Amino acid sequence: MSEPGAARTRYVLVIGLAIVGLFVILLVAGIVPRIRNQRELAAAAQKVQSELTQVYVVRPQPAAEAGLSLAATTQAIQDSIIYARTSGYLRKRYVDIGDRVTAGQLLAEVDSPEIEQQLRQAKADLKQSERNRDLQKANLDLARVTMARYEAADAEGAVAKQALDQSVSTYRTAQAALAAAEANVESNRANVQRFQEMTSFQRILAPFSGTVIQRNVDVGALITAGSPVNNTAVAPSSVTGTASGLFEIAQIDTLRVFVNVPQVFAPSLKVGLPVEVAVRGQLMEPVAGTVTRTAGAIDPGTRTLLAQVDIPNPSHRLFAGMFVYVNFKIAPAGTHWRVPSTAIVFNAKGTRVAIVGPGNKLHFQDVILGRDFGTSIDIQGGLQGNEAVVKQPTVSLQEGQVVTPIESPTPSGG
Repeated sequence: MSEPGAARTRYVLVIGLAIVGLFVILLVAGIVPRIRNQRELAAAAQKVQSELTQVYVVRPQPAAEAGLSLAATTQAIQDSIIYARTSGYLRKRYVDIGDRVTAGQLLAEVDSPEIEQQLRQAKADLKQSERNRDLQKANLDLARVTMARYEAADAEGAVAKQALDQSVSTYRTAQAALAAAEANVESNRANVQRFQEMTSFQRILAPFSGTVIQRNVDVGALITAGSPVNNTAVAPSSVTGTASGLFEIAQIDTLRVFVNVPQVFAPSLKVGLPVEVAVRGQLMEPVAGTVTRTAGAIDPGTRTLLAQVDIPNPSHRLFAGMFVYVNFKIAPAGTHWRVPSTAIVFNAKGTRVAIVGPGNKLHFQDVILGRDFGTSIDIQGGLQGNEAVVKQPTVSLQEGQVVTPIESPTPSGG
């Protein structure tokens, strides 16, 4: 073989060996990391299988007082519709809506000519009966004197027995006539008193100090005693919702609201409990109030307890009929503990929480829920307060499973 051919053969052999070596290097570089990764994954899987499941746990927190906001409507502490006690025409009106009045102040006058005429007739009848009584007194005196004379004559046997009996009968008749006359006088006097009182009703007076919030009559309106007036209905009554009566007076130095408190809070609602009343449109300026009384019984229709809240209003900043929110600081009765809402398990087996018990074994405890606050929820029954409750139980957790508990940094569930 010639020298050039041998050199070419060696060159080809070197090139082939270089290609084979490069292929082997690339093959080793690809297979070795893959084998390493597979070994690491297998080791990690083995480690996971050998380690316990970790769960975050929280301790139940005592259920403190919470805010309870209920809608209500303000009312005057005293509110009265003024009706007429006598019939006639309105002669004069002295007040209008918005006027402040004091107790006993004259509001209006009613002209009742029929009542005045009846009063004059009753006075005349009284005078006539008094004159008749005087006449009967005179007759009685005469009968007494006559009977005394007959008795004296009879003692001497100078008069007939029948004449004496007639004088005694006349005296007794005069006594009875005088008694009837005196009774007639008393009857007529009572009648006069009745008509005098009726004429006093011509003056319409304010029963208490307050503000006139309704005026339903004008001068000349026909007034019927005790009946609603439909002459000039300015606005519906705050008491009945319809225009009636002559006036409506409200005392708003103190306002009251009636609130229906849910049954779960009823046992915790006590007289004297302070509250805050926020007016719609002025929520940043609440007014302090106080629970002054409760109905003392649950309404079976709504399962609520009616409570009255009084609101001092000396500056008359608030008005009767305003929509307000009554904010209570009150804890639901029977509630003991509060846990995160995520700790509650709802499934076909009921409402439960997962508890890490002795030996770090899981136990699903039935609970009774109270008020839901969104991020947390009250537990009314089922917990003692010293349990380690799983904060976020997963569907993979099983009854009796051994876990590794980790105390949550936010025990309140926030």
